[in-house]
Amino acid sequence: MRIFVGEFNCGGGLAGKDLDKVPSSLRTEGSAMLRAIVADLSDFAKVTVPLDTRIDLDLDRADIIAMRPDVALFGQWVAAARDCDAAIIVAPENDGILAKSVAMLRAAGVDVIAGSGDFLRVASDKLQTAKLLLSCGVAHPYYVALSDTRYEAELQGYARYVLKPRDGCGTHEIRTFNSYDEARAELSDELLLQPWLPGRAVSVSLVASGQHQVFLPAVSQEICAESCEYAGGRGPLDDDAQSRAAVLASRAIAAMPPTARGFVGVDLLLGDCASEDYVIEINPRLTTSYVGLRQIIQGNLAARLFDLETGPVSCITGVNAVRWRSDGRVWINDAAVAEPI
Repeated sequence: MRIFVGEFNCGGGLAGKDLDKVPSSLRTEGSAMLRAIVADLSDFAKVTVPLDTRIDLDLDRADIIAMRPDVALFGQWVAAARDCDAAIIVAPENDGILAKSVAMLRAAGVDVIAGSGDFLRVASDKLQTAKLLLSCGVAHPYYVALSDTRYEAELQGYARYVLKPRDGCGTHEIRTFNSYDEARAELSDELLLQPWLPGRAVSVSLVASGQHQVFLPAVSQEICAESCEYAGGRGPLDDDAQSRAAVLASRAIAAMPPTARGFVGVDLLLGDCASEDYVIEINPRLTTSYVGLRQIIQGNLAARLFDLETGPVSCITGVNAVRWRSDGRVWINDAAVAEPI
């Protein structure tokens, strides 16, 4: 089996930009996910990886395809993936990059391990996600958009508000305000306004093959209160938090259009009690939590995408035994783990 792994930031997506002017977090998180998924895939398959040669990344278990900055990115990806049995794409939702990359490869006959077009469309647009979840009775913060102000009354009186890009990736470009009027004045067609709610930031990942779906253990997220940037995570959570997170994540995925496939991350807020828990967003792709989750569960996570491993997920560590940073560094019981590759 040969698998193509296209990670946008490392795989040529930044080829036309000066790397010094690109946020370092984009490159470090992309590198961390790429190293981890390639390590796992290489245990049972040959792996082809497109790579921006300016990025110093050791992937000695993969076949590297050097990306040319003077040639269209997706054309190069299609050429590299055409003879592969499957493809995994790790790309941001903004500007439709994820949906476009999946569509381009599928149009070329490549089996991309990702959700359906409708699933990607809704998950990639935070306004569409919010509309769907609230209409299905799934706990989600109220919102205001220029095209939809039905919840404007409900948003009054909060201590803090957040403006986020509708197609944003992770926590990038999120801004917070202490005044609703100030936030409302900055609202544009590309943004979504929501209250900043208290609670513990938690992530639940779904691994979905063509035949099986399984939720992985819930983990906490470390989010900088000032910049809203993702810094890392820790897990697995305790049994009560696991149960609450699994129930809410299951409801969120059930509300989405069919069909989920590949890696899907569901970001949640867990409050003081279950009635204060919320789904925040759905990420239809691999997320940085993977670097920690692969150390938490028994077996090979990537193998589940191809039904090479099935059945219930089993944790091999204690509560909060594994922690990680967004650059891919991992500790188990405070002992550093070697790089995956």
